[in-house]
Amino acid sequence: MQKAGVILNYTGPVDYDKIDSLLSDLKGTREFTRLQKLTGKRLYAIVVECLENIARHSAKDLPGSSGFQPFITIEQEEDKIIVRAGNPIEVSEAEQLLNKLDRINHMGPDALLTTYEKMINKETRDDENGAGLGFIIMRLKSGNKIDFTIDKINSATYDFKIMISINKSAMRKLIIDQTTNSPGVVLDPERNRYEISGESRPPDVGNFYGEILKWMDDYSQYLGRSQEDKDPLEFNFNLEYFNSSSAKYILDFCKQIAAIPSKGKNVRIKWHYEAEDMDMLEVGKELSRMAKFPFEFIKKS
Repeated sequence: MQKAGVILNYTGPVDYDKIDSLLSDLKGTREFTRLQKLTGKRLYAIVVECLENIARHSAKDLPGSSGFQPFITIEQEEDKIIVRAGNPIEVSEAEQLLNKLDRINHMGPDALLTTYEKMINKETRDDENGAGLGFIIMRLKSGNKIDFTIDKINSATYDFKIMISINKSAMRKLIIDQTTNSPGVVLDPERNRYEISGESRPPDVGNFYGEILKWMDDYSQYLGRSQEDKDPLEFNFNLEYFNSSSAKYILDFCKQIAAIPSKGKNVRIKWHYEAEDMDMLEVGKELSRMAKFPFEFIKKS
């Protein structure tokens, strides 16, 4: 019987029949069926990549590797799900894996997406970029860096282990396309991108900004529950013009942002303005004063 908190625990050889069996077992667990749908999809994708990497890259029939069997475990820990996996690898793969994971862990969200798009569009031989692409998918799906160890077993074999954490509660993103009279809005926690840009004079200003303020309320509650340790949140205001009806709502949004540090998270507000538009600079300073939060003022080149 598995201990409390363990969703899946397997040690042994992994081939594609075993992958099918383990994924079926995962989907049949009560813990998996109770996850938010988006969280479940992310967990499933990460487990698939872990298992396929094991099937493709495990060292087989090497001296001294018999005591180091492939394994995968999935456990619930407070507000996170932790996936751990490992397998013996040939010594020739160790340095390559180390370099790949170091590079991927140092990428920001935009760089990860750009690299992902390049890799899936590139014509490759079978398995040529399999492991690298799989690790990128794990980072994108989890939103966290991949913890890993590579320990020497003997002159021919290394023991490779990874750990990926996934937040149980996934925060939705809010994307609103820019129009001639309303700004574009990107509020995307997964990519750590938060921006309002363009003109703001929507016909129904209350409804337009009501959606943004409601999203921010939800996000604030999410941050209060989350134990994520991400980069500082950076909100960019890149407005060309906003009317008086919009001003109150923009101030309310700034006040919501200003409250984020009380959740234990670092946050910045960047107010962009044209070099010759001193009015936009001054109104930014006034909003900063009223929100009681320091803005960073960015002069556009």
